[in-house]
Amino acid sequence: MTRLTQLYIDKIQNLLQQIEKDKDIKIIFAIENGSRSWCMASKDSDYDVRFVFYRSVKNYISLSQEKDVITAAYDKDLQPCNVQGSLIDISGFDIFKYLKLLLTSNPTTIEWLCSPIVYYGNNNLPLREYMRNNFNQERLFKHYFSLFRNNYREFIQQAKAITYKKYLYSMRGLLNAKYVYEFDRIPPLDLRQTVKELENIVPVEVYKRIQEVIEIKSQGLERDVILRIPEFDEFFNVELQNEYSNFNSRKPDVEVFNNFLRKQIIHPYLT
Repeated sequence: MTRLTQLYIDKIQNLLQQIEKDKDIKIIFAIENGSRSWCMASKDSDYDVRFVFYRSVKNYISLSQEKDVITAAYDKDLQPCNVQGSLIDISGFDIFKYLKLLLTSNPTTIEWLCSPIVYYGNNNLPLREYMRNNFNQERLFKHYFSLFRNNYREFIQQAKAITYKKYLYSMRGLLNAKYVYEFDRIPPLDLRQTVKELENIVPVEVYKRIQEVIEIKSQGLERDVILRIPEFDEFFNVELQNEYSNFNSRKPDVEVFNNFLRKQIIHPYLT
């Protein structure tokens, strides 16, 4: 880890502590949820900091509810700025919002539980193992497939300027969806690992090209404007026509989430 990277990690931790104080909240955990946690970071990758928080009981038992999302962003000089072009992008979900999304097997909230980069608190909650064994296969598949379809249509098919980064983000959505469908497991956060495990399922020419594009991104060239990648386009268009069925009927039990929620809000912090 470089001194510069550690500087930003220390700053992120300080920022999160300040957010706790300013917003009168308790952060359960804060993690990285972006290219850094996917092992796809380039030299100039930003920090996508995501966290889950809860408020005091009096804030929940009120006719005027506080916002369930808290956001902040900072530039390379660690000054507040707009999210667009920021170096540190921070976003937090209230525990009620987070658990409702997790109950639907929302991939983003599952990834937060599994992120290997933890800035604050502890994301190794009992819900992590529970979701690994009880996620709704169809919903998780459809979430990832929608990410693929929407990214492909907006940033590649309809885009005037195409980049490696946009192709890779579309590919990640599709590969994660196929992983869920083929193996009925939560995909690894490390995209290289996902690609490796799908080697016998993905066309050979696509498999090789993905490896090349991941390497290009690691060199910091992901924003270079490029021509279309025919191997990817063909693969994407075939997948868009495929029909997927015969999903596992398993789904999370809402009472497991209710019990976790009750344990959190009875914390001494709230009394």
